[in-house]
Amino acid sequence: MDINTCLVTTIDSRGLALYANIVPAITSIILAGFVLRRAIDRPKAYLFAGFVGVFSLWLLANSILWNSNDYYLVAGFWSSMNYLELSFFLLLFCFFCLDVFPIISRWLSGTVLAVASVSFVINWLGQSVSGFDQAWCNMNNSEFLNSYNLWVEVVILLLILGLGIYRTFKLRNNKSELIRLCIITGSIVLFMGIFSGAEYISSNSTVYLAELYALFTLPIFILLLTIAITSYGTFRLGDTVAKALFYIFLVFSGAGFFFVTSPASLALTTIAFLMTLSFGVLLLRSYEREALIRKQVETLAGELQVTNERQETLIHFIGHEVKGFLTKDAGAFAALCDGDFGPLPEGLKPFACGALEESRRGADSVSNILKASNLKKGTVTYAKEPFDLKALVAEAVEKAKPVAEQKGLTLSFMADDASYQMTGDKQQINDHVLRNLIDNAINYTPSGSVVLSLKKPGNMYIFSVKDTGMGITEEDKKRLFTEGGHGKDSQEVNVHSTGYGLFIAKQITEAHGGTIRVESEGAWKGSTFITEFPTS
Repeated sequence: MDINTCLVTTIDSRGLALYANIVPAITSIILAGFVLRRAIDRPKAYLFAGFVGVFSLWLLANSILWNSNDYYLVAGFWSSMNYLELSFFLLLFCFFCLDVFPIISRWLSGTVLAVASVSFVINWLGQSVSGFDQAWCNMNNSEFLNSYNLWVEVVILLLILGLGIYRTFKLRNNKSELIRLCIITGSIVLFMGIFSGAEYISSNSTVYLAELYALFTLPIFILLLTIAITSYGTFRLGDTVAKALFYIFLVFSGAGFFFVTSPASLALTTIAFLMTLSFGVLLLRSYEREALIRKQVETLAGELQVTNERQETLIHFIGHEVKGFLTKDAGAFAALCDGDFGPLPEGLKPFACGALEESRRGADSVSNILKASNLKKGTVTYAKEPFDLKALVAEAVEKAKPVAEQKGLTLSFMADDASYQMTGDKQQINDHVLRNLIDNAINYTPSGSVVLSLKKPGNMYIFSVKDTGMGITEEDKKRLFTEGGHGKDSQEVNVHSTGYGLFIAKQITEAHGGTIRVESEGAWKGSTFITEFPTS
């Protein structure tokens, strides 16, 4: 009589096999479902879901191997197990790389595909197994494929461990990200190490239960991933989702007690349940702390917003008042300088004219601060109409020439014969873009030249201002177009700089669909400011 060895060799372990395979599969799928539904980082979510999908297929196939009495079904699923195993290891590696580094490079994608293709071709050619051992209801694996998978998994594990350690040294000052990275790296290394080790023992000895006992650690790996995903920002899923996941995992972990068949399985089930409970409690406590901190932050943010609004109102009030006083003073000094009250004594006129310039400069500074505030709030309106950009630049150059000549600078303007008709707010572009860039070039150039040019390549107008002045360092470039942003040594050269001029120029340029940037080789090597406007 033919004895069904598939039944005989696994009958005592079938309940254990169902629990060890089905529980990780269900918990993984639940976690992946929440990630796919709620995560903002879609590429990372898709990679994680891909890993979970292939991993769950492997668990399902493994469950069938342990519980099926059909030789053909066992043989059919067995032949694809090595390829599925390698695939989810590679997907997990790609997920880790994308998590540690913002983007997966093409060479990495190509390498992963090449590594996976070797196992795929062997399976496709039917060479993944070499025969069937009916006495043990086992397929004999290809020795080459076994060794290939093992070495690939070892290399992946070492790469993840190495990259994780490398990144921890880079993130020493970011505690939250450091904890998240340690959890992600530790949980993946734990999973890969135990899984690969158990598979190696099972395939090279008769201790097949080692594979099932190893699967008892998978809920712990999944819970560690959940903590990293929910508490430390791998994916932001929300407090309710995190708590729901914990309770689901706890129920599945506790269900293992119904499948206990031996003292060893009882010990493993108890350890897994206690670790799940411990990590879960840590997860819930971290969320309670996070919720408390979030509430405090929201309260402070509300108070800060009210304070900022009051401060802005006060700044606007003071600004308008000061601007009014300075404008009146400038009017009075202008009348004195123009002789409206008769000839001034010889020593008084230079004083009155100097006071006029200072009053105008002060009024312009206050205007810049108020302008920047209005731009930030989005309350600035633009009176857009057709105008000649070339004529506007030429006019700005003529007005700036006396100041440049007074400093001994050469100021020149070059433009071709193309038409420079554009639509925009002529006054805003003149006062806050053209004049600002020209004045800055003159102010920050102690000697040498300032060269202006206007070109029309394609559908863009390009206005550039090149000087031989103090130049701009890479550090200063980061602050240059920000609100109140100064170069490190800029105020030593121009004490009247408010730091708002380039911020305003950038806002107005972008409001017209253009861009503004700066090029410089470094300190005291000159600089070139380039503004681009669309032709239509």
